Amino acid sequence: MSEQPKYLMVADTLRREIAEGKFRDGQALMTEEELRMHFGVSRQTIRQAIALLEDDGLVDRRRGSGTYVRHGPRKRQGLVHVAVLMNYITEYICPAIISGIESTMNERGAIMSLSATSGDSRLERSILERLRDGQVDGLIVDGSHMACGTMNLDYYHRLAERNIPVLFMNGYYPGLETVPHVVMDDYGGGRMAAREILKRGYRKPAGVFKTDDFQGDERARGFLDEMKEQGVPVPEENLLLFGTAERMSLFETRAGKKLIGRIAEKREIDAVACYNDIFAVTLMATLEAAGMKLPEDMGIIGFDNADVGAVYRPGLTTLGHRKEQFGALAASKILNMISGEREGSEKMGWTLIERESLPGAGRA
Repeated sequence: MSEQPKYLMVADTLRREIAEGKFRDGQALMTEEELRMHFGVSRQTIRQAIALLEDDGLVDRRRGSGTYVRHGPRKRQGLVHVAVLMNYITEYICPAIISGIESTMNERGAIMSLSATSGDSRLERSILERLRDGQVDGLIVDGSHMACGTMNLDYYHRLAERNIPVLFMNGYYPGLETVPHVVMDDYGGGRMAAREILKRGYRKPAGVFKTDDFQGDERARGFLDEMKEQGVPVPEENLLLFGTAERMSLFETRAGKKLIGRIAEKREIDAVACYNDIFAVTLMATLEAAGMKLPEDMGIIGFDNADVGAVYRPGLTTLGHRKEQFGALAASKILNMISGEREGSEKMGWTLIERESLPGAGRA
């Protein structure tokens, strides 16, 4: 394998040093002669490397003055290209979020490419590898197993070194908290679900939460904190915490069957908050198959206001959000970042969608 050209080696080193803060915005780099001596290369090599940093929007050459560090927009040819990495594309509420992203991209004359990772960190890594050196101006990433960290931290650092902006959606990875993100207030949503259960008179609550992603972990934490603050304990056996690998047959697992038994046979639970509407409706169907009458015997609340909860009978009480607006906000932020603007993170709030599944203890 041939060695990396010297000008690329110099450019990569300077990118890394700028990302690590060795050179601050507005600070002059070393002169061409100093850089030539430092790296032991020709002046032409230094000029080629600096030209790459200019293309990345990392430096500004001022005639007669020198080269200065700045984090500005990258030089682009033609249309803006944004890559969107989603765990899933066609499932659940994802199409509505993607529609919001696409509408904003179209309005602002940008091109969107869409990839699905299927919740697989290795596939996410493969896509990032292809994008790192490709013609992409920015990324929107719905990461895989965000609550568990990522094996791809090095790739996100390399994107930062290239001044390619990244916006996380639905969460963020530990170690990358400062990267702008658009999320729902999942912790607040967990507390809100708990309050709705207690307000309706239920006192034997349970929770079903997916905890290897940011959303589920935050929702579970908020739910338990609110219950604790209200003086209503949630026994450990009333919590069904699961990961992505268990999601397809959750209530057929040993832990899932145990929870169903506590609800349908022992009647030790009177209300459940579920990670999302799919699991809420699946739980409802499982309990009805076990002979329970809903909502008379049991209260259930979900998250996301998905179509499945609206068409099921009894209708599912859930916490909803404006999915298209969520996607549009993410798209607007990444396009602003590509243009060189500073963007912060943002949380969106929940709206209670009242239907029949959480009528109140003894009032169905």
